[in-house]
Amino acid sequence: MFKHLGKTMMIALAGASISMSSAMAQTTPDHVYQVVDNVKAELAEMHKANSTKPPKVKVNLTKRMPRHVLQKTREVYGDVQKLRKLKGLDEKALPSFPVRTVKPADVRGLADKTLADVKEVRKKVGAAAPTAAPLPSGKEPTDVYAELMQVKASIGGLGVPETTPNDAYQVALTIISDIEKVRAAKGIKVAVADPAAAKGKKPKDVYKEAYKLLGKVKALTKKDGYGVPGGVVMPNKLDGPITPTEVIDILNNILAEVGAIKVAVGATAATEFPGKQSGKTPSDVYNALRKAEALVDSL
Repeated sequence: MFKHLGKTMMIALAGASISMSSAMAQTTPDHVYQVVDNVKAELAEMHKANSTKPPKVKVNLTKRMPRHVLQKTREVYGDVQKLRKLKGLDEKALPSFPVRTVKPADVRGLADKTLADVKEVRKKVGAAAPTAAPLPSGKEPTDVYAELMQVKASIGGLGVPETTPNDAYQVALTIISDIEKVRAAKGIKVAVADPAAAKGKKPKDVYKEAYKLLGKVKALTKKDGYGVPGGVVMPNKLDGPITPTEVIDILNNILAEVGAIKVAVGATAATEFPGKQSGKTPSDVYNALRKAEALVDSL
């Protein structure tokens, strides 16, 4: 009898697993948007408890694709971990970036983790549970990206430290590491020297260099064997004062594009994220980006 029951349970569990896999395979940007909207609602309740209001973000985006949204979700997930630490909860490790074409289901998987972690914070601070967000219709990856920008600002409004050059430098090192993986997959072994170190750079200089690097990455994808789905997306170029938050946004978009190139060239090595950095300045980030440009030029 118990043997039969165990077999029945195994069949049921297998069926549930298949059903879950099927549901994830059918994930659309609408489903991802709903999860992100729920994250925003959780944060809004924390703002109510604090008698604060979530900051509004001006959004002016060019078209985004799932790979960009996943990288933005990773950025937000990192901010959520800072919020958890601020509220006395454990910080969780950032899941690895998939070495394959990114699908909405990949984004939803991390968005679900983000929501679960935010819920724990909301319960810890004693804020009320929000009403669940309805499933929208007609959403695109760009809409999800815009909603994630609002979520990031909301987290910042709860006292999470602002993005620093240390954070940007960490992403810049990751970009360099992934470009090296592209070079390895193409069998390119010639060493690339570090450019002469620059000093006195500001976030605006770093942003301009990042935009230049992204342009070089876009040009690379025009070559045979380097093409990526939908092509490299160039964001609307920002003018005026630039903040480290805007720098890290474009850096994460570069990282998403380089990740897609890795898939295109057949690289299988996972993206390696260096540990937390300290004592870095905008000049350090600028110099790292110039090294990344030199590496792209070698391809």
